[in-house]
Amino acid sequence: MIDLHIHTTSSDGSDEPEDILIKAQQLGLKYISITDHDSIGAYKKLREMKVNNYFEGKIIPGCEFSVVHKGKPIEILGYGIDLDTISSAGIVSDEKFLERENAYLKKMMEVCRDLNLKYSDNLSVKGGKYFATQIMHSDLRKYPENEKYFTKEIWESVNAFYRTCVTNGNSPFFLDPMKNYPTIQEAAALIKKAGGRAFLAHLYGYFVDDHEEFLNSMMSLNALDGIECYHSLHTTDTTKYLLNYCNENKLYASGGSDYHGKIKPNVKIGESIIDAKIPYEILEPWLPNNMI
Repeated sequence: MIDLHIHTTSSDGSDEPEDILIKAQQLGLKYISITDHDSIGAYKKLREMKVNNYFEGKIIPGCEFSVVHKGKPIEILGYGIDLDTISSAGIVSDEKFLERENAYLKKMMEVCRDLNLKYSDNLSVKGGKYFATQIMHSDLRKYPENEKYFTKEIWESVNAFYRTCVTNGNSPFFLDPMKNYPTIQEAAALIKKAGGRAFLAHLYGYFVDDHEEFLNSMMSLNALDGIECYHSLHTTDTTKYLLNYCNENKLYASGGSDYHGKIKPNVKIGESIIDAKIPYEILEPWLPNNMI
């Protein structure tokens, strides 16, 4: 079994890389990929460890890149990448991340004040790379009196808050983070320059009217190598649809849990939906040479 979508404290996960390796070993996974958001910090930590002391399988170097398509934020997974090439590109800087996210958090706190929403006035992004969106959403939910100002979906889901408020020009919480995002073609070009392959992440996590049309519009760019078919936001039916889509369009298939630890407590390493393991067979046709 495999899991090619895992987050650590180098982005918005709660587990250190060491913890991930231990859990992957206990589950008997053959291949994993740590895919932090716009960060390869976890791999810098792995370089200082004796990985084989924790995990007998292989690690495929990866990263989840924030990009924009048709005015919407999406994510592209890069696998088998040369980490030095990605680092030299300058889009995965921890310093830039903290500066940007603290500026976003300050703006959202100002919005809360203007809307008379209850919030903590000492919020900041520091230490682990939690996004301003996550910190703000979590803090708003600490005060039950705020719930009446949001739909049920937005109140319960940070993904909905991000995709329908923070990146929605009609929302008072709009931050326009996409102005700093590359296009699909630009991200894919960087991934391929680094010797890797580019995959569309979790199609059904995006808030669009027609997922099939949205998928076709992205694939028509001829920039991506494959699609993440197995994912915790997908169903058995949508997974089958994406696997068939890949087969019909000669695309590679990938899969991962999108594990975040305590941030998403219902998501388990090595599983897409509950009790559904992610099979090695989807990785076999495109297994990278560049592994740890």
